[in-house]
Amino acid sequence: MLRLENVENKKQAFQIFFMWLFDDDRIIDKSIVLYDEIDFALCSSYCDPNIYYPAQIKRFFDTQAMNRLSRISQLGLAINNHPNLYHSRLEHSKGVYYRKVEEFFYNFQDSSWKKYIEDNNLKLYLIAELIKIAGHDIGHLPLSHALEEQIIGKRSAHEKIGKRIMLENEEIQDVLSSISPCMNSILEQLYDKNILNFKQHDESNYDIDRLDYLSRDTLYQGFNITFPSQVYKTVCVKCDEHNKPLLTEDGIIAETSFGNCFIDVYDYSSLQEILKALEVRESKYAEMYIEPRLQLYEASIKNFFEAFLKLDSAVGFDLKSFLSSLRTSNIEDLDLDEFISWDEIRFYSSLLDIAENSKDVNLRDLATLIIPNMSSFLTLIYSFMNMYNKSQSYSAKDKEFLLKIKNLIKSNDSFATNLKDSNFASSNIIHIPNSIDSFDSNIKNLISSFSYRLVPYKPSEPIYVRDKKGKIYELSSHPEVTNEFGSILFQTNFISIPYLRFNGIDDNTINSLKNLYGFRVISSTVDKNVEENLQPLQVGHKIEDKFLEL
Repeated sequence: MLRLENVENKKQAFQIFFMWLFDDDRIIDKSIVLYDEIDFALCSSYCDPNIYYPAQIKRFFDTQAMNRLSRISQLGLAINNHPNLYHSRLEHSKGVYYRKVEEFFYNFQDSSWKKYIEDNNLKLYLIAELIKIAGHDIGHLPLSHALEEQIIGKRSAHEKIGKRIMLENEEIQDVLSSISPCMNSILEQLYDKNILNFKQHDESNYDIDRLDYLSRDTLYQGFNITFPSQVYKTVCVKCDEHNKPLLTEDGIIAETSFGNCFIDVYDYSSLQEILKALEVRESKYAEMYIEPRLQLYEASIKNFFEAFLKLDSAVGFDLKSFLSSLRTSNIEDLDLDEFISWDEIRFYSSLLDIAENSKDVNLRDLATLIIPNMSSFLTLIYSFMNMYNKSQSYSAKDKEFLLKIKNLIKSNDSFATNLKDSNFASSNIIHIPNSIDSFDSNIKNLISSFSYRLVPYKPSEPIYVRDKKGKIYELSSHPEVTNEFGSILFQTNFISIPYLRFNGIDDNTINSLKNLYGFRVISSTVDKNVEENLQPLQVGHKIEDKFLEL
């Protein structure tokens, strides 16, 4: 089998694949013109580190709803802790799309799979799946999960919003119709049915979404950890009435030529790569995704919005209106056009106004707490606004925003000083490592509690792998898997000092809390020299200068 890492020019191989894929009587334009762009996550392990997409799918990437993701950070406020984590949801989305193309390309080399697709007229489903997976994060809010959890209260809200955008957005519907009159209804089917076992590879313990973000996030963090796509085979097995494979007494899944369901099975050679992905994901949760330093920043988000929504002020009115609609409306009733008009540039522009101009000093400090510190903030904006591209043009609103940043860099006022202080957050948030049950109710109600239970592997989302003898096992039952895959609880509590003051807590009480718990700047476990490996500018150049030159 041709492994794509070893191909010096993948374009010809993909040209053949896409010509086959779009060769269907229901497709309006069967011609294939491939576009390419380099993907940094492929550079260390691929001879050709480009991703390729035909013009039909490029039109989807060019929609306003997808372009918006170029200004939505992949990891939100984690950039405060790891200043290289400035990559966007669009970059990740294209990476996941590419992994899906790889998955199909490897299947394409199997003549029986290819014949099955042709005999059952499933090519349009493959195209729709490429577009669906490319748009899997299209419903993310600014700051990604942090804002979603603190305002809407549901970590999966972006999936429901994203489904609505994909099925209702007029521009996206036009793109689908331009491919085939059937494409809109086929995309809708993919949200409701598990066709060709797509769910196993898109929404499971070992899916293309996780493989991409683990590779990409660790790369930007400064490590070279790659997770190459593993090849699977679809096999026929006997299943029970719940569509679960029947097991022998030894936990072996019986492969048969006359079973009643199909599962996708990885070869024994993939076992260690699968286990590595699960182990790295677990370690990165503790080190990057749910680390206490990140919780410290996210703890302030809800505090700010609770205070902000209580005050009657014209400053930040558009943001208040947007957040109020998110909090009070059902997802089915959200104005999708208004939703996709909000990216992180617009979001941070509103926060800058509030942090500079609100009459309430505590609200100003709360807003400052959820703006990344200056050095990280500039890196993020530099990337979002393509400032490395000298021919980049900016809208009037972009120019206004960049002028704000330029003035902040030059300013020595209290807000600019606080934004430049890397310890501002840790000096304004008290970390409470133990129980909050003993607190007075007035204080207890103002504490931000963070709790997340990570399950590294869920048998309810099974991975099927062969052993050395070719027998099929669900991963947790595999004879060579010793991991117990127990759950891990991440839990901590914080008090924001500006939020205490906003709610009338006196300085004597606040000082008592300071003396009791002190201030603890939670340090990173990552070597700073590693973190600086991917700074966007060459050594000797200050990012501030790039803004001052504008």
